[in-house]
Amino acid sequence: MRNNIDSAELDRLISFSIDQSLSRSDAQKLNSLLENSAKARQRYNDLHETHTALCELFPSKILRDSASALAEAASFPSREAAHSSFMLPNKIGPMIKWVTALSVCILIGLTGFLIGKNRGDASIGLADLTRTEPVSTTKDTSAKTRAWGGVESTLAGHAVLRKTINVSWPNTDSKITDGSLLPPGSLTFASGVAVIDFFCGATLVVEGPAQLDVISDWAVSVENGRIEATVPPAAQGFTVKAAGTDIIDLGTRFALDMSEGKAQVAVIDGEVLLRGNQFDDDLLQAGEQTSLDRESVDSDLLSRIPQLDAIEQQSTDDRKKQYFTYRHFMKELAADPRLIALFPAEKDFNGRCYPNIAQTNYASAGQLLGPVETVPGRFEKESVGVLMSRPGSRIRTKIDGTFSAYTFSCWAKINSLKHEYNALFLSDGYENGEPHWQIRHDGKLMFSVMVDDSQKLFYSTGPSSPPIQDKGLHHVYFSESVWKPSMSAQWVHLAAVYDPASRSVTHYVNGTVACREEIKDEFAIDTLQIGAAEIGNWGQPFRKTPDFAVRNLDGVIDEMIILNAALSSDEIHDIYVVGHAH
Repeated sequence: MRNNIDSAELDRLISFSIDQSLSRSDAQKLNSLLENSAKARQRYNDLHETHTALCELFPSKILRDSASALAEAASFPSREAAHSSFMLPNKIGPMIKWVTALSVCILIGLTGFLIGKNRGDASIGLADLTRTEPVSTTKDTSAKTRAWGGVESTLAGHAVLRKTINVSWPNTDSKITDGSLLPPGSLTFASGVAVIDFFCGATLVVEGPAQLDVISDWAVSVENGRIEATVPPAAQGFTVKAAGTDIIDLGTRFALDMSEGKAQVAVIDGEVLLRGNQFDDDLLQAGEQTSLDRESVDSDLLSRIPQLDAIEQQSTDDRKKQYFTYRHFMKELAADPRLIALFPAEKDFNGRCYPNIAQTNYASAGQLLGPVETVPGRFEKESVGVLMSRPGSRIRTKIDGTFSAYTFSCWAKINSLKHEYNALFLSDGYENGEPHWQIRHDGKLMFSVMVDDSQKLFYSTGPSSPPIQDKGLHHVYFSESVWKPSMSAQWVHLAAVYDPASRSVTHYVNGTVACREEIKDEFAIDTLQIGAAEIGNWGQPFRKTPDFAVRNLDGVIDEMIILNAALSSDEIHDIYVVGHAH
């Protein structure tokens, strides 16, 4: 593989390819370099991804004109593509280097203004320029495959754990949350009921104690447990392996009892084919049952099998009880004098008004703006959440007063972290004492408070470039990565506590401390305020250009609590427990 290449010539060719102005001969040269040099392919990736990222972050005509082509073709240009574009006028080819360099300089400086960064973290924005969303961070169930021109995210899994009812897992490490992907391998629990949807369309209702082995989209092995399998026409051929026998479903419902030494199968509707052990493609039809190990069959087999309809009804009844407890807790919390604002998961929306039920007078009701949608919340039909997947979606509020501490708490169902920074709660102007709470593309929670917006801070962007001015003195408190793509569409409780008295900032996830960091003297501020702000987005209404940072949360928020107090870990845990729909 040839790696001794003319870097200047390669950059020239790549620049013209970005601008879609390659001549026939240049296209042939570039194709040859890419086919024969790993170094050339890496350089091609870097320049194309950097250019695309800059177009997203700093829209301008000179960059936008060439970005549209990149959005349509992520791989290196084919000869056909080169032939179709070689006659286009060259708009930016000769200028791509200085445009990229200048844009990178602008990016480094404006990162502080856009998210509230400190001097020690100023390089993150530059380092992430070549990231392509979404990127999985799951170690054992995901992988990413690099192709020329981009990174495609992949996740390993054959089924989804739709829901669990009173499931007892062997230990904390083996616990699987509702909505999780099930990769190949063992699934074991001691008691309770789990509902599993396989990608082929088959659904299993499994009662513990259970031990299963997920094989593929179309097959599962059962060592222990009672199971009802529902297999629609699209999933015909789904196979359950038990006691040396393949139970091949032909579009039906059947029951399997592998508990207490039994190995029995009964067809509720349709028919199944039995293969292996004592069976030679024997058909078992509706109303029939048999033993897989030549033992006698219990007449009450079906009465012991969990029924999906009964499980669904029990789940609905349990959710209503949980929601009743939750509403009672919210009513008590609404009277807490420490409360700044309380936007609960209520289903009684009045038009586009998001009710604030806090009995204090600091905050207005929230106003739903743009293409927001009200959707089922954590308690499904009992509650309502706000979906903000489109860029213009937002909930605006105004909060008056000054405060001595902050606690922010919310429930969110995140579909993806498709932006560099994804808003949870952001004040408009980010002035002294105002908070920014968000989650970065890599799943790290971020919390910051402006300390001194009058300070002029400058960051170096290189020996030959002028320094860039940041917004003001502040510090961003990061957690470790707490969200990954395999958690998509799962409800998660997030909280941040900013405590000037104890000089600490603490992030919580699902009622547990995720990170705690000291507030250093340089970044200490005691008088806090909020003013106009947004839930789930950042509109920057005081900007002087039409361009705005895209930070809408791609997901649903169905509760936001803000307090003028630093809640304890026990109090955060109580909010999580009462709000956890399970």
